[in-house]
Amino acid sequence: MPRPVDETGRRREIAKATLRIAERCGANAVTIRAVAEELGRSTAFVTNYVPSRAQLMFNALDHARHLWVEARSQAIEGRAGRTRLVELARWMCTTDEHDTALRGLWIEVLAGSGPETAVIADITDRTFTEFERAAREADLEHAAEIADILYLYARGFHVKNVEDPVVWSDDRVNRALAVLLERLLGSDEPRLVA
Repeated sequence: MPRPVDETGRRREIAKATLRIAERCGANAVTIRAVAEELGRSTAFVTNYVPSRAQLMFNALDHARHLWVEARSQAIEGRAGRTRLVELARWMCTTDEHDTALRGLWIEVLAGSGPETAVIADITDRTFTEFERAAREADLEHAAEIADILYLYARGFHVKNVEDPVVWSDDRVNRALAVLLERLLGSDEPRLVA
């Protein structure tokens, strides 16, 4: 009798290989053949679990989703109002170990037109909802617009960080973010400048 296959483990293995390729060579280098070579397996092995290039990238993003949700929760845990809004904005404008590669994959998936784009939009919409919640909690005038501005600022950073991560570093973006937060929230807010 054949042993049962751990499909979740196989998809995780494929996700990690996809991410390694994206980190080394960029998202445009991610192909089924490249992932198969990275794993030392056949392309049939990869397509058995992840049947298309778009789903390869989505699989890696889905693998990272729980890490993003956990990191976001930790960044804003125990915070309310303006402080929650500020910490969420800072978290969105920082880069952890795999973020640049994952952002590149995210952009590639969004550029496609498959069902994966709806799932990716759901992930980012949940962060936008956090911006809205924090802005309303802070009882800010124009709370919805402030949430829009901060969300768009952070998403713009993610794109520029993929295009040129050296120039658009966390430090540069967070200095500008501090100015933006001071203007949006008022200069009386303590410790906005990092």
